[in-house]
Amino acid sequence: MGILSFLITLLLFASVEVASKPLMGTVDPLVLTFWRFVCGILVLGIVMLFKRRKVNLSAGNILVLALMGILNTFMSMSFLQLAVKHDSAARAATVFCSNPVFVLIFAAILGWEKFSRKRGLGLILAISGLVLVTGLHTLTIDTGTLYALAASITFAIYILLGRKASLNCDPVTVNVISFAFGLAALAIWLTVSGVSLSPAPLKSEIPSFLFLGIGVSGLGYVTFHTAIRKLGAGNASVIFLLKPAVATVLAIVFIGETVSLHFVIGLFLAGAGSYLVASKKSRA
Repeated sequence: MGILSFLITLLLFASVEVASKPLMGTVDPLVLTFWRFVCGILVLGIVMLFKRRKVNLSAGNILVLALMGILNTFMSMSFLQLAVKHDSAARAATVFCSNPVFVLIFAAILGWEKFSRKRGLGLILAISGLVLVTGLHTLTIDTGTLYALAASITFAIYILLGRKASLNCDPVTVNVISFAFGLAALAIWLTVSGVSLSPAPLKSEIPSFLFLGIGVSGLGYVTFHTAIRKLGAGNASVIFLLKPAVATVLAIVFIGETVSLHFVIGLFLAGAGSYLVASKKSRA
């Protein structure tokens, strides 16, 4: 069950950029993000009620969950969708999954983590890979890549906050409550920006939207937490290291994207570097 949950989660999470890319000419990226997480919270809410999870949170816990929701659902996922709109799905996925690099950098600055030779090598490899993937080696960088970097950085801050927060509730409940705050923030932003929240543009893309909403944002989180429970958090986190490669293959097969040799080399370096950076057992 653990391996099956791992594989399902990998395929679902790796398909976000590929499945949403064709929708970018139909619906606003942030509106798509809003409605797919509405579907996700409904699925997770049903799971939460079915398992009869008890919620016992202090005001401080709720504040932390609110901040986590704003960082993840509102900021990071919105930035990621904007990256998909302005760039290739493969590049958006690869840059986004470099978040372990930013987690280590921020944690080291705050004194929460220590560098080691292994992690230092990983940092060099990952940054070198990102330079190739993003095109920085040509001294240029496009809008989509900037959005992907913003998504990766905000997600890294979200991860750090989740690690340090002492929350007395299960992961599904954490996601339901944090999603709700993130959705509220996103709704306010769209309303103030004058963007309609109407899901009408999605009528012509119902299969893709339901896959993203119910499948990725709902079922994907359920199978991810199952993988964590069965395999351990460390093993389950490998999903995010494998996602760029799987997303790239899906992008080539399903939406006809092409990748250059320097992208492939960068993808390999970024993945290897992220693996070394994310490794907790390393010698000083």
